[in-house]
This record gives sequence, C-alpha cells and structure tokens, in this order.
Amino acid sequence: MKLQSFSVSIAARRHGVRWMLILLVTAAALVISSLGAAQTDALGESVTIPGTEISGWGRVGEVPARFGRPAGSTPKVPAVLILHGSGGVDGRGAFYAKALQEAGIATLEITMFPPGGRPREGTQATMPHAAAALKWLAAQPNVDGQRLGVMGFSWGAGMSMLMSSELVRERLGKDVPKPVAFAPFYPVCSNWVRYLMNPKHPFYNMHTQMSAAPMLIHSGTRDDYEEGERPCDTLVAMWPVAAREHVTVRYVEGATHGFDSQRQARQFYDQFVHAGRGGIVNVVPNPEAAADARQAVVSFFVKHLKP
Repeated sequence: MKLQSFSVSIAARRHGVRWMLILLVTAAALVISSLGAAQTDALGESVTIPGTEISGWGRVGEVPARFGRPAGSTPKVPAVLILHGSGGVDGRGAFYAKALQEAGIATLEITMFPPGGRPREGTQATMPHAAAALKWLAAQPNVDGQRLGVMGFSWGAGMSMLMSSELVRERLGKDVPKPVAFAPFYPVCSNWVRYLMNPKHPFYNMHTQMSAAPMLIHSGTRDDYEEGERPCDTLVAMWPVAAREHVTVRYVEGATHGFDSQRQARQFYDQFVHAGRGGIVNVVPNPEAAADARQAVVSFFVKHLKP
C-alpha cells in the first residue's frame, strides 16, 4: 500500500512538473510575442513603394519597406533611409531605427534583395531601389523632404557613400531629392579605392565630385574585407577638398566587419575579400561598440537633420 501511494505521488509530481513546464513555455512564448509586437510597433509599418528605373543601372518594379515615425505631433520630421548589407535585412536596421525614432527622426528601411540574393551586377543594380525610396519619403505629408539622410551597412554603406556624389545624383534623376547627411558603416573602403579608379567600373571617377554634405564613416580595424591600415582615410583623400572637410571616419579598435550585428558570431567565404582574391570573413558582434556607434550616428543625424 505504501508502495502504491509512493507511485501515485511520483506520477502526480511528474504530472505537475509537466504542467509547470507547459505553463513556463507558454508564458515565455507570450513574452516573446509581446516583445516582438512591441518592436514591430516601435519600428513602424510595412509599406510597398512604387519602383523606378535608372538608365544603364536597372529597374525595380516595387520596393518593400518598413516605415517608422517618431512619437508626437510634429507636422514635419526629418527621415533617414536605411540600406541593408549583402546578407539582406537583419536586425541592424531595427537596432538603429528605434534609436532614431526616439530622437524624433523617421526611418525607412527598404528590402533591396532577399538573403543570398546579392545582385551580380553590383551596387548599381540596387540604386533604383534607393531612388524610389527617397522619392516616396519626400512625398509623405509628415516628412520634410529637405531633411533626408542615408545610412547603410557594407553593401548599403557603399551605396550611401556614393549617393553623396553629384555625378551619382545626376544619374538618379532630378525628381529624386538630395539627402543632406550620410552614415556608411564599414563600406569596404579599400575595394572602393580600386573600383573608383577602374575605367571599366560603373562608378568610375564618381568620387571626383563628392559633395560637401556631412558624412560619418564607421570601420573596424579587424575588418577582413579591408587591405592596409586606415583604408578609409586613403579613400577620402581621393575626394575634393571641400568634401574631405566634412567627413569623419571613426575606426572601431579591434572590431570586425559587421561589429554591430544583432546575431551570433559567424564565418563565411566571400570572393570580394583581400582585394578580390577571396577569403574568409569573420563577423564578431561587439555590443559595446555597437551601442557607441548607435549613439554616434543618432547624434550625427540629430545635428545635421533636425532644425
């Protein structure tokens, strides 16, 4: 009889433990769900932007994006266009968008291609996406089209950097508003030194007419894509004097490419590493450096976009 009671007690305990686990899992799922919903609300709504075409660079039919507005009733706010890296949209855009919105700046993060879908033609193939996004932003009734900024990561960083060139702006078209501040993150400066000097490259000589718009560049000192020391200084030195005077390069000591990644550390092969010879890329998230970079970028855009 005592043995039977003991068995029933164990069964009851197991049953209770099972239900406790179910309740814990359910509670965790609800918390995660609510956090995800809160994050979605904070970052804005999904929108579809009409596409456009740039002669010689390509055409896009439509551009999916997420548009976030800051809280409050300000009739006209500045806005920042966010351009993702070669891996597609990830948590980096949201990481900065939330902070920008809290600072009173609207954000628009567009999707130029899905993960693994990097265009073989290069960044010129995604310039129509950025052009369409800027036109759409300027047309929003609560956005000040005279106070637009652009930031991007890696692939998107190269785009945001180039969009400061008057030659690129001419190609984008007169109906595309001109951004007034730029913040490229690890644009692989050493590669762009080669590209801009190559007569066969689509962006050949575009650096010769870089505008005097303010620009903030972040680059890690352990970026596997880069060659040489302080490669972004070498790139900026190629620009006109008036443009150079408005550029700030922040080298993040010990940081890899994608140091502000919101995912786990990873390695992958890329043909564009080591001046096109190919190699392994290390991405090691650095939360402290990421938080510092986010604060710097928000301060940069607040200074140059807000009245």
